[in-house]
Amino acid sequence: MFAQCNGYSPVSQDFIWLGEYTDGTHLSEYDFVTQAENSFYAIQREKLIRFGMVGHGQTFFFESDGIFKLAGRMVELVYSTPDKDYHLTGNVFQSYRDIIAYKDAEASGLPNYSPAAAGEIGVMSSTITQFNFGYKAALVFDHVEFHVKAICKIPFNAPVHMALRLVSNTELNGKLQVKVNGLVTQEFSAPLKPDIGGELNWLVQ
Repeated sequence: MFAQCNGYSPVSQDFIWLGEYTDGTHLSEYDFVTQAENSFYAIQREKLIRFGMVGHGQTFFFESDGIFKLAGRMVELVYSTPDKDYHLTGNVFQSYRDIIAYKDAEASGLPNYSPAAAGEIGVMSSTITQFNFGYKAALVFDHVEFHVKAICKIPFNAPVHMALRLVSNTELNGKLQVKVNGLVTQEFSAPLKPDIGGELNWLVQ
């Protein structure tokens, strides 16, 4: 469905989430034909092969192996140590189906604090400022276990970026590599202590 759709939301909301299934069907936040709204909790996670966002003529999603496809860029994550490279994405035998999708919003308006208006909230409105999607995954490599949380953030009037969180069950002295279209574009020093998380934000480029 990500390949077939035109990348535009069928409703006034700028981006909508979209889940694509193994049997070729899909579920979207708003139906592309009827515009009816669907619940995020109705997504059949065990059947997912792709999940992400569409809007403004762009598609942002990840595959069932955890690799992100962000507006034409293929993004992979590797934790590299002197002894071994741990590929945090691209693992067909690991599960990336603990999906995440949410929106950031700001409220504005005129709250009513008058004692005579008890129970009234005034005139308030909310505006979506950012769309977010991604996953949490527990990855096991021999005796090393990683807990990964990768969120793609699509804000208004700012570049797309990713929030990455990594936890290991053992001490590791390595680097987090971000690969774009198969090439390492950035490398971050990321020593890990057992069960202590490390976080960073990466500007998609």
